[in-house]
Amino acid sequence: MKKSIFLLAFICSFLFAFSQVPKKIVVEHFTNTKCSACASRNPGFYTNYNSQSGVIHLSVHPSSPYSACVLSQHNASENDARTNYYGIYGGTPRLVIQGVVISSAVNYSSSSIFTPFLSQTSPASIRIEQVKFSNDSIRSKIVIKTEASHTLPGLSLFVALAEDTITYTGSNGEPRHFDVFRKSLTGTSGIAITLPSNIGDSVVYTKSSSVNGAWNFSRIFTLAILQETASKAVVQSESVPANLNNLSVGIQKNEAINNGINVYTSDNKIIVQQDNFKENTTLTLYDITGKILLVQQLTSSYESVNVSNLSAGLYLYSLKSTETTLKVDKLIVN
Repeated sequence: MKKSIFLLAFICSFLFAFSQVPKKIVVEHFTNTKCSACASRNPGFYTNYNSQSGVIHLSVHPSSPYSACVLSQHNASENDARTNYYGIYGGTPRLVIQGVVISSAVNYSSSSIFTPFLSQTSPASIRIEQVKFSNDSIRSKIVIKTEASHTLPGLSLFVALAEDTITYTGSNGEPRHFDVFRKSLTGTSGIAITLPSNIGDSVVYTKSSSVNGAWNFSRIFTLAILQETASKAVVQSESVPANLNNLSVGIQKNEAINNGINVYTSDNKIIVQQDNFKENTTLTLYDITGKILLVQQLTSSYESVNVSNLSAGLYLYSLKSTETTLKVDKLIVN
């Protein structure tokens, strides 16, 4: 009898875990263009971040300790408020991963800072539909779907617009800045969200914003973070590439997330690793405007594609088989 009860409990717990979906990792990076410590530590962090698969990044520029930072001054109140949300205002650089404040004494170059957050699952998925109208406005639709039974407490949804690359050399010498927070669509602490109890049901949030003249609109993208209100722990997150208009990216559209596919750069090469190789897989690389730069047919589970002719910067790629899109994400070439 005891064995039967144990077996039933095991099966129930297995089915519960199996019905959940992969939880994306989001890192919020608090930095400043006049901070010499940032110039020293950020390159190692970006190399580390770039080696991770499917991680979302947002850089926030608080006004302390350097209020003259132009990226902070653009929207000082919201940059400061998001920093204060985590109680880390006053020093940069700082990292918050999955809503957890990382000690400033930790080596940001070490992949171990991401290790505690790998291979986690969530009862919720997020899909973003981003539509850009001409050069004057953007509409962001966030669909949060219940994928599994849950007992989650109160939740908050933070939605932001960010600029994926800004070329500007501050006094600390950093020439490029990635995924720069520009504006919140929900307030910096987010809005209250109730995740439906019924599996398959969704809650939808839609917001439109006009374009600020300081933005490069072609580089603006939408990012969403769903968090437990009290603990700030991240339940799920999602982002959509800047140049892909009216594209839905999420668990359903990007099935490779945390599913054995890793794409990264190393020594002027793009490395593509697939645990379960699909024949007739094609890698397509785009610049930030959407122009196709490279199309490469892949023939094995480990491929190395030479990109030594490319300038350093942010690029987008898609990985497709004949049946489906396996992965769409961004890639930094150093």
